[in-house]
Amino acid sequence: MKKVFKYLNPLSHLGDRYYSWIFPFVANLVLCICSEVYAYSIAKNPMAVGVYIIFLNVAFIIYFAFREGIVGGFISTGVTIAYYFYIIYTRHYSGSQYTSGIDTTIILAILYFIIAFIIGTLKQQIDRLIDIQSDERKRLEAIIQQLPTGVIITDNTGTVTHINKQINKILGLKIPIGFKIGTDNITKVKINGDAIDPTQASTIYALTKGKSITGRDLLFERKDGTLAYLQVSSAPITNKKHKIIAAASIITDITQQKELERQKDDFLSMASHELKTPITSLKMFIDLQDKQIIEKDAKKVKYFNERIRDQANRLKELTNDLLDVSRIQTGKLAFNKEAFDIAEIVTDTVEGLQATTKRHKIEVESELKQIVQGDRYRIYQVLVNLLSNAIKYSPQGEKIIVRVKKIKQNVVVSVQDFGIGIEKSQQDKIFDRLYQVTDPEEKTFPGLGLGLYISKEIIERHKGKLWVESAKGKGSTFYFSLPITSKKGNI
Repeated sequence: MKKVFKYLNPLSHLGDRYYSWIFPFVANLVLCICSEVYAYSIAKNPMAVGVYIIFLNVAFIIYFAFREGIVGGFISTGVTIAYYFYIIYTRHYSGSQYTSGIDTTIILAILYFIIAFIIGTLKQQIDRLIDIQSDERKRLEAIIQQLPTGVIITDNTGTVTHINKQINKILGLKIPIGFKIGTDNITKVKINGDAIDPTQASTIYALTKGKSITGRDLLFERKDGTLAYLQVSSAPITNKKHKIIAAASIITDITQQKELERQKDDFLSMASHELKTPITSLKMFIDLQDKQIIEKDAKKVKYFNERIRDQANRLKELTNDLLDVSRIQTGKLAFNKEAFDIAEIVTDTVEGLQATTKRHKIEVESELKQIVQGDRYRIYQVLVNLLSNAIKYSPQGEKIIVRVKKIKQNVVVSVQDFGIGIEKSQQDKIFDRLYQVTDPEEKTFPGLGLGLYISKEIIERHKGKLWVESAKGKGSTFYFSLPITSKKGNI
């Protein structure tokens, strides 16, 4: 029954531009047949068809003109006028009655066609406007759905009319169409650490004050407890009479940006500290050396020279790390490809670093030589970094083991220490730029947190992998793999 009512209801066809002539023709024909049945079979009087049929015909013409446009109105009018002529000829009008009937029918035909044209034109204009509005709505919906930021559009009461999928991702919840902004505190929102009432939302401000808010930073607590930094901009939408009819808000998740800013600040602080230490030491040793030169104590002069060289090397390493990070970010980290024996590089590196540590014994377990294609110096740089970390993070350890093995078509190098180890929650982060292992129970270790990040980039550029296996308090083993190949290829 609902489907029948919907089909017959002309309002349900607003916006429908597919106009039918069949339904108006059949419906008006049925009306004419029913009128004839009534006149001949019920009233038993052919002349019983009177003014009532005119009213019904006018109602049908208006109905079909509003339902099917000009086509429906004209079809309905055509059938009606044809029926009027049928009545004139079948009732055998004569004389003045015939002339009057013809004249009246012609006048009614003109009036009916005018009514059908006016209402039909109005109907088609409404359909065209609805169609345009529908297209605009679809375009608007497609645009806001493709935006990388969250978008909320409300009417003048603050009720959500449009929303895009990014909002669900940013806020961690689903805001339904029809939700009224400011009526329910669905989340905890803070500005500069102070909680705000939902009625103070940017959208409500734009609607009530008629002013825009640009770049309002908020600390947002999702329902799962995670925090997000959001930047909100809201603006009122007015009509030609400058009356506020809606508001639009753009929400951007700037959590990553805030984290990068924090990392940048931390980096500048760490870089300043790390660079300041060797520079201060250099100045101190130079001053002491000047004093010993005056006193002509060659032994102490030589000692201070060694310390100056150590600090200069440390300063050089820090500078090289900073330069390498910059080159990685800009894609300008250079590689010089050649074939070399990875086992030989491991042995040479271990011999060089063994002289820098008296506490640790660095053991090498290597299979036969394995030839790889790559940058000899960069692989040496990775080994130095892993061995230096092993020495630094195992202050109480006495042994470090370096292994070189062939596994299928790869050579795998591992560096195992017996130091403090790494919590599992931190193992995925240690290869991030500027990340350093944190543990309140352990002492602070010097460094910028760049070595593993640079090493990972170098190994991946060689089409290899770098990973770690570790347990808290039981030491760590870092692995990297390189493909064994005799074919030349780009790095």
